[in-house]
Amino acid sequence: MNEKTTSDLIENGYSVINNCLDKKLLDSIKDNINNNLITLLKENKKNSFGNDISKNYYEIKKIIPQYRLQVLLARKLVNEELITKLFLSKKILEELIVLLGPDIEYLSDFELAINDKDVVDDDYLIKKYHQEFWSGMGLEAIQLWIPIHLLDGMGSIEVIKKSHTWGHIPHRNREPLEIPKNHESEIINVKTGSVVIMSALTLHRTVKNNHEDPRIALPITVRNFYHPNTGNSNLFNYKKLNLSFFSKIRRILGNPHYSPFRTLNQKRKDMFKKEDD
Repeated sequence: MNEKTTSDLIENGYSVINNCLDKKLLDSIKDNINNNLITLLKENKKNSFGNDISKNYYEIKKIIPQYRLQVLLARKLVNEELITKLFLSKKILEELIVLLGPDIEYLSDFELAINDKDVVDDDYLIKKYHQEFWSGMGLEAIQLWIPIHLLDGMGSIEVIKKSHTWGHIPHRNREPLEIPKNHESEIINVKTGSVVIMSALTLHRTVKNNHEDPRIALPITVRNFYHPNTGNSNLFNYKKLNLSFFSKIRRILGNPHYSPFRTLNQKRKDMFKKEDD
């Protein structure tokens, strides 16, 4: 197990898990995004589309606001179980279990992070330094930034090292009121197939993308659902990802009263049971 992930996260507030995702799966996610862009173009009676995800994106963006588009595309990935498959990748699942424990779930109410050359000063799409804690993420969770379409020259995200140790930073209008002068920032060097993880208190911001293609990433919160909720996670929708022995037994028994023979000769399929269990 990679102890460096844990030590980096504790020391600096972020870490990069390298080469933890299968290229075929990432290609499937990218193809899903592109196919749904094409579907949206067809639904809006636009015939100017092809296999180029960049061209399709810029075409549909003329019709559908980017804010809405990011949500629609993310919902498709969740509904078609591609995000679940991503997190069940052996290496990343093992890392998450070490960090959080075996009972984990991911935020299904996320949206894609798409950054393109046309976005200049929109503080929703080009986020200033912020902590995910401001948006309701608790300390019991970690934030993942997973690049899906990332080419050389696109940039990524910029973090301030050790900022997670500063606590809840005073802010107004989604921007810190003050940042200590003697801080060290870093634009994270990450490649497709790797994952950035951060604490809820790590200050980070969007790096502008000057490439002709849009940069596409998945920013997703993952948490242990038994840990005390220190944020607003009870207001959002989470999807179960992995269950411990304790949780599996609770599901089998069905209620806290351990009703006698409740599941005797049961034929129902367990929706949380993985095929290899």
